[in-house]
Amino acid sequence: MAATAAVFMFWQREPEGLVVGISNLPDSLNPVLEQNLQGMNANELVFDGLANFEVDAASGKLNAELALADSISQDPVTKTTYTAILKDVKWHDGAAVTAADVAYSFAAYMAPENKSPKRDYLNSFISSVKAQDAKTVVIEFRKPIPEFRAIPVLTFKIIPENYKGTKLSTNLRSGEKERAFATAPVGTGPFVFESWEIGKWLTFKANASYLRHPPATSTLVLRRVLDPVIRLNEFREARINLILETSPADRPMVEKMGGVQFSSFMPYAFYQVAINSKKPTFASPTARFALSAAVDRKALVPGVTDRDDLTIVNDGAFPSDLFSRNFAEYNVPPFEATHPHNPATAASLAEKAGLKGQTAVLLFPDSLGDLGQKMADSLVAQYAKIGLTVEAKRTGDQVFNRLVFGEKKYDLALVYAEGFDNLYSDMGKWYRGNGALNVTGVADPGLDALFQTWDNTVVATDWIKVTRELQTKIGSLQPSVPLVSLKKDVYSRAIKNIVIASDNPFLSVEEWAQ
Repeated sequence: MAATAAVFMFWQREPEGLVVGISNLPDSLNPVLEQNLQGMNANELVFDGLANFEVDAASGKLNAELALADSISQDPVTKTTYTAILKDVKWHDGAAVTAADVAYSFAAYMAPENKSPKRDYLNSFISSVKAQDAKTVVIEFRKPIPEFRAIPVLTFKIIPENYKGTKLSTNLRSGEKERAFATAPVGTGPFVFESWEIGKWLTFKANASYLRHPPATSTLVLRRVLDPVIRLNEFREARINLILETSPADRPMVEKMGGVQFSSFMPYAFYQVAINSKKPTFASPTARFALSAAVDRKALVPGVTDRDDLTIVNDGAFPSDLFSRNFAEYNVPPFEATHPHNPATAASLAEKAGLKGQTAVLLFPDSLGDLGQKMADSLVAQYAKIGLTVEAKRTGDQVFNRLVFGEKKYDLALVYAEGFDNLYSDMGKWYRGNGALNVTGVADPGLDALFQTWDNTVVATDWIKVTRELQTKIGSLQPSVPLVSLKKDVYSRAIKNIVIASDNPFLSVEEWAQ
């Protein structure tokens, strides 16, 4: 009986509320530090920026709107200085949000010891953030920047300077309170962190004084269900209300369940084949042109990439829908394809570059799952048609990242590039000569100079023109083979008012109701 009693002592009833099924729990709830995908998503529950990305319920479009800031205005003379006036907002612990919190947050993102993944991005735009008084924040951009580009930059999450009666260090790895903040944070967002059961779930309760309006759901639960088959079964049995991580291959089966709402969105992301130009086989642009012209993007995954409602076919570095998604009112013509699918051209280029009879290994990570396997197998078959023998090799994500992004010891790599804003502002990380994510080894001073011009361009029509020039220039070097962008599905049941338009599903979470 003692043993039985001991078991019941440790048993905990699963929390009730709106339950979101995820493969892993967040590894941190501190938005300054490096986080896994689940942690980055959870940031939206707990924190706000001076501005937030919001989803328009009618159009499904993503827009940056004021959040903690009541107003953000540009100095008409310098055009680099923006002044934000804060709303009267309180932290979840009841303390008032001040301009000092905003300045502290920026300093924490910039602190080298935090190794914030947002540091380089923010630092490329902003030189300083200062508190002028309790409610006034002065943001100095490095160069003139129009409002349509400045506001999205100011969506970085704000954290409090004081936590549990202690002023936090900007080194958020240094002390006990700083480390505690990552697992029991205080924010301003629509939900208040409540509990964390290691390996099982996190619970959040509604913030009744949220700056927009109180959430329609009183409790939200992030529940870990590692196995995707079990996760779908729990969803079928109504023990999970929402599944974020899905595969296009699952949709036909889920459609048969009944009562399922599909929230589909086109992420700011794309699939591509990175080409290691340091390998003699792929050192010449002609060889890389052949690799691009050989690929029929629509034929990559039958039933998925051949569906116009699910797929954007990309014939260049920037996704083909960049202009139509962001500047529809300008009626901008689409990009011209650089090296689109053309079997005859591909065969001719392959012959000229000496690709025939060569061999290569195409790496792809476990995280791409069945879809990645199908893409890789299709690429193998398509490259065989130009005489290039390719072996598709699936690896664990850590091994893949080490070989491709660390050591750069690979031939070809199937990569999912994500984490962009709506304008792909940090595309240079992939294509500048010294870009942090440039794994191809292709470097060109002319391209670097064009990226600099792009960064400095402030008029929308001029920016569109330079973006088009960038697309052409990158295509002339062909460091990678652009493939497709694919819609993502989120499955939900028994949730009203759900609108999802980006990789972060919680942008409209305060509207969700059971």
